[in-house]
Amino acid sequence: MSTRKPQRLQMCEPVPGLQTLVKLSNTALVRTVITTVTHHQLVIVGVVFVATLLFAMRENAPWLTVPKQVAIEFFSAVSQSLAALLGVLIVFLTFTSQLIAQRRHEDYYTLQIQIDQLIRLTQSLPTELSNLDQTLIALINYLVPLHLKDFPIWANSPQMLPVEKLLDNFKNEDEWAQVQPECSLATHLHRQQILLVINNMEEILEGFSRLYNRILEISRFILAIVKLSFLLGVSLLFLLLFGIIDLQRKFPDLSLPVIVSLAIWVLIALLELVLDTWFFYKNLYGSSSHYLRFFPNPKDPN
Repeated sequence: MSTRKPQRLQMCEPVPGLQTLVKLSNTALVRTVITTVTHHQLVIVGVVFVATLLFAMRENAPWLTVPKQVAIEFFSAVSQSLAALLGVLIVFLTFTSQLIAQRRHEDYYTLQIQIDQLIRLTQSLPTELSNLDQTLIALINYLVPLHLKDFPIWANSPQMLPVEKLLDNFKNEDEWAQVQPECSLATHLHRQQILLVINNMEEILEGFSRLYNRILEISRFILAIVKLSFLLGVSLLFLLLFGIIDLQRKFPDLSLPVIVSLAIWVLIALLELVLDTWFFYKNLYGSSSHYLRFFPNPKDPN
């Protein structure tokens, strides 16, 4: 006989440094600064560019001119980094989208199986449960015409009958109490089978809503890809201007303002990407209160 004791699963503690960082980012002052920076980034970049340009154009500040080779290396490094980051984001977005699409088709197929099972159970409904046939038929008539594009189902849609109402009516204990004392064991088991099928349907329908929310969450990365692509184009444009057209020789005062402004803009874009990644991760594992306690969402107002 094996004497090995069963092992108890233990949840790993978060990294202490990460806890400190997240708690710091969740303070009111830091959250206000992050919100201000991300919402007014164009104004901030414009102000930095103008201020740096005016400072670089002063006669007593010729040392602020960035050498041509340094500017070219900076734009080249920024372009390579943004291109690599865009590649990672595109692969992640493609992989995640395929997983969501596959999950939606699997859930839809499973729902069709449950509907077929419910139809068979309704056809063989015992006479003791005849008062439930109208509710079951209404639920079947509602679910059968639906296609994959109709999910998720929103209860506030005026053209759709809320499924929750039908399920609540079927699970009404007062209604079941009237027939339970006089029903047979087969009838009781038949009703339990129907309840099992309907509970499975509820979980599948809730899964469609979660997948829809997941689609909205990854749409943040689509916006991040667009913004990083724009910054990559700007970086390549200045690389062309400084490396081939020799803009440095004609306008030497532009080198420092352009480099500082682009660097700040890239840092703000990376900050937004980190916030979006954290938002996606928290919602992906948000059901665990252990993580929510230590890692609240920095973008949440509360």
